[in-house]
Amino acid sequence: MKYFTLFAFLITTLAAHSQSLVDHTRQIDGARSSNAFSQTLAPFYHGVASGDPTSSSILLWTRFTPIDTTANYDIKWKIATDTAMINVIDSGIVNTDASTDFTVNVDVTGLSGGTTYYYVFEESGQFSLIGRTRTTPTNNPGHLRFGVVSCDNYQAGYFRAYGELAEREDLDAIIHLGDYIYEYADGVYGDSTLMADGSRPLSPSGEIVTLEDYRARYSTYRLDSNFIRAHQQHPFITIWDDHETANDSWTGGAENHDTTTQGDWNTRVANAKQAYFEWLPIRENMGSIYRTISYGPLMDLVMLDTRIEGREEQILDITNPALYDPNRTILGSTQKAWLKNQLSSSSATWKVMGNQVIFSPFTAGWGALLDTTVTYEDLESTFLDIWDGYPAERTELIDYISQNNIDNTVILTGDFHSSFAFDVTDTPNVLNIVNVPGVGPLPFYDPSPIYDPVTGTGSVAVEFASPSISSANFDENTDPATAQALQFQINNDIVIPPAGPNLGNPNPHMKYADLIQHGYFLLDVKDDSTQADYYFIDDILVPNGTESYAQGAKTMRDSNKLELTAVPATQKSNPPALAPLNPPSNVTSLDKGLENGVIIGIYPNPSDELLTVHFALNATASMTFELFTMDGKQVKNMRKTIPTGIYSQQIDVSDLDSGIYMLRISDGRTSMTREVVIR
Repeated sequence: MKYFTLFAFLITTLAAHSQSLVDHTRQIDGARSSNAFSQTLAPFYHGVASGDPTSSSILLWTRFTPIDTTANYDIKWKIATDTAMINVIDSGIVNTDASTDFTVNVDVTGLSGGTTYYYVFEESGQFSLIGRTRTTPTNNPGHLRFGVVSCDNYQAGYFRAYGELAEREDLDAIIHLGDYIYEYADGVYGDSTLMADGSRPLSPSGEIVTLEDYRARYSTYRLDSNFIRAHQQHPFITIWDDHETANDSWTGGAENHDTTTQGDWNTRVANAKQAYFEWLPIRENMGSIYRTISYGPLMDLVMLDTRIEGREEQILDITNPALYDPNRTILGSTQKAWLKNQLSSSSATWKVMGNQVIFSPFTAGWGALLDTTVTYEDLESTFLDIWDGYPAERTELIDYISQNNIDNTVILTGDFHSSFAFDVTDTPNVLNIVNVPGVGPLPFYDPSPIYDPVTGTGSVAVEFASPSISSANFDENTDPATAQALQFQINNDIVIPPAGPNLGNPNPHMKYADLIQHGYFLLDVKDDSTQADYYFIDDILVPNGTESYAQGAKTMRDSNKLELTAVPATQKSNPPALAPLNPPSNVTSLDKGLENGVIIGIYPNPSDELLTVHFALNATASMTFELFTMDGKQVKNMRKTIPTGIYSQQIDVSDLDSGIYMLRISDGRTSMTREVVIR
């Protein structure tokens, strides 16, 4: 999603007025700063995770980091109802090897509904962190609570929001709406401060295309200590957006996929999907991710794929008649029919849709009043990767919800790196033409015939959009002085345009907007209401600090419209205990190979072109990579000093004969040797 460059000028021209935050502040513990990796977690450096809960089952996940990447390993697991792992409900053994990048996904069945469980993995006396998870209820729980997140750009900032979510004891799950990783090369799409001081180096350093690339990028993200803690404490329910493949992707390609240099698009998608299903606890359904997770009679969570399941290519021109084709689709016919059935057949009070991109109409053309070098058409055409680019299908769904009297529909949205709360109403084909002196005629949609912004009449659902965890916001594309001046000022100005002709409100259905904060929102679901509470992180460029409550937006049962509130929803009573911060005591000492680092993976092995060593360092080291034939002849020798971080070192083996070789890796103090096969 690349909206900010063309839209940044709006930010620099908006009027300033201060908006204070309600004081619900918590200090972030210094222990949550992100390191390259933690030796105490060996050999389960990436922690544990769980996901896709049902009333009787849960997926458990870990990644085992092996000494010998050519072997396979039996990983033990057990699940219990207590943090001490005494009351064991079930246990088993699962085998893993290089074919799944040594990841482990276990579908544990026969569990009780609405119950918190704890789980742990073991290999040769070495234990993982103890994880904490929760099944969905069968009866009406009366109160549900979720963290809602999106857009984790590793180089743009620390994942401190995940550290905050990890400390919340009363969450049923974390809903991730996409952009779990970013595919760009090091330094292309992140914060220059962190890149300059080497705080968050990316691995691999280039744009990710191959299966090994995607695996290493997930590995890099999942070594983040805040990410580890969040996954440890809560089950995740995830969908992908575009950056899990490539920017602005659709079924047949992407904005930044070049078939000449990056190969076949379908091959890249297959690589991205395989790594996604390996590294996340999600049930794979023939490569699709759209699914429904039932939380009893209170809520159905309907997760969509508006990105690569059925999306037609973007048309970035509002004057193109093809944009308004009634058959144009972002869902695809199969998924759309499924979605309609899920909505109409649901007996749950609340129908919550997890969706990647903004569903509600988003009018930005009024910005042409502020800069005559940009036209109304230019600005409106900038925002067509969202549902605005598929207007007929959006109208079809809005009409379906309205005509079938489907009350209490809530749409959750990621992608936009901003916080929004909308009444969901359609955009009719009614235009006001305003003649602006010195500019000329400007067209503006007038929603008043079908929607009353005062009473909410005409709204059929509500939508909550999440801020980014770290990906760049609008203010981060302007100069620092402007950004500082715009802190907490955007909301009213973006809803009601600044000085100019009286256009009315081009976004009257937008009830809350914040374009400059990072964080998450809590979705609080009760029998009589659903509320989104927005929490923002003070500074994502430092590893420690505070978070603050900013705003709540609530919809009452059967009202299908929003009201704002300055009071956050109450927490759930008697939440279960969090899992312990450290793994159980390991009974044997695992040879880590290197004193200052760990080798996470060597792949592909066998290799015929490029051999990649994926590794992490907890101190600056003088690294040496040497490749020997079996008779001891050195055929490759690479040396470099590398600072703390996570890296991928590629070794070109295309010029070597087929056979077995020995790879020796040294950090200047200790060394390790591994067998590799060249074919």
